[in-house]
Amino acid sequence: MLRSSDCSCVAGEAKGFRAIVAAPLSPWHLDRIWLMCAGLAIGLLLLCAPAVAMQKTIEWVDDLLCRNQAAFNPKRYDETRLRNTAELVFVRHILEFPIPRTYAPSGLPDVDAYKMECSQRADWLAQMPLVALPGIESYRSLKLGQLSEWCDFHVLLARAMGDDVAALRAFTPSAAHCSQYVDALEGKTDIKQVWRHLVASQCETNSKPKVCLAEYLSVEGRPDEAKRIKADVLSYGWQNCSTRYLETGNAISKVAASMEARLKLEFGQRFRVTRARSCAD
Repeated sequence: MLRSSDCSCVAGEAKGFRAIVAAPLSPWHLDRIWLMCAGLAIGLLLLCAPAVAMQKTIEWVDDLLCRNQAAFNPKRYDETRLRNTAELVFVRHILEFPIPRTYAPSGLPDVDAYKMECSQRADWLAQMPLVALPGIESYRSLKLGQLSEWCDFHVLLARAMGDDVAALRAFTPSAAHCSQYVDALEGKTDIKQVWRHLVASQCETNSKPKVCLAEYLSVEGRPDEAKRIKADVLSYGWQNCSTRYLETGNAISKVAASMEARLKLEFGQRFRVTRARSCAD
C-alpha cells in the first residue's frame, strides 16, 4: 500500500488541481492518486516520444580536427542546408582560394585552367544551399568578393610569369607602392640593381644574413641568371609588396572574422552543438 509521501502528484477537481492535503489520506485515495500520476507520466511519454524520435544529428570535423555534432528537427531544417552551413561557418579550409601553381605541370601557370577553377569555385559558393542564419548572405557575398579579387590578382601574376609583365599594372591598389618592381621587370630601370637591393632586404632578417645574401648572389654568372633574377623580383618584390593591398589581407579580413564569429554563435544557439572531448593531434 502507498504512503502519502510516495507521490508528489496533485489531485484534481473540476475547476483545477488542488494542493496535496496535509492530513493523512486513505489507502483508496492514495491508490487513485497513484493511478493518476502513472497515467499522466504515460501520457507525457507518448506526447514527447515523437518529438524525440524526430531529432537527427549531423557531424563535421573543424579546423582543429575536433569532431562536432549538432541536433536538429528534420521537419524544420533541411539536412543538406544545415550541413553546408556548419561546414561554411566552422570549417575554414573549405573556403581556401585556388593558386595558379596548382595548374602548372609545365613550370608555367595554365591561366585558362586557373580561371576555370576560380569560376567553378565561385559558382559553388554562390549556389550552396544554406540555412537562413542572420548575416549569412552578407558573409557569403563578402567571401565571393574576396575570391574574385584573389583570382584576378593571381591571373595577373600568372600572366607576368609568362612574360606579360605589363599585366601587373592592372592591379591598381598597389600601383603607388609597388610599381618600381614592374618598371624593373619591363626594363625601364636596372633590374639587377633592384634585385640586389631586394635580396639584401630579404636577408636582413635572416639568422645568417651573410650566408643568405651569398646564396642569392650566387646566381650571378649562371646561364639562368636573368630568369632567376626576374623570378625573385616578381615574387619577393612585386607579389610580396602587392599582397598586403588585397582584401584578403587587410581590414576586410577582420570584418570577415567578426561575421564568422557571430555566425558560429547563432548556429550554436539555434542547434545543440557539442564537441568531442578530445581532438586529433
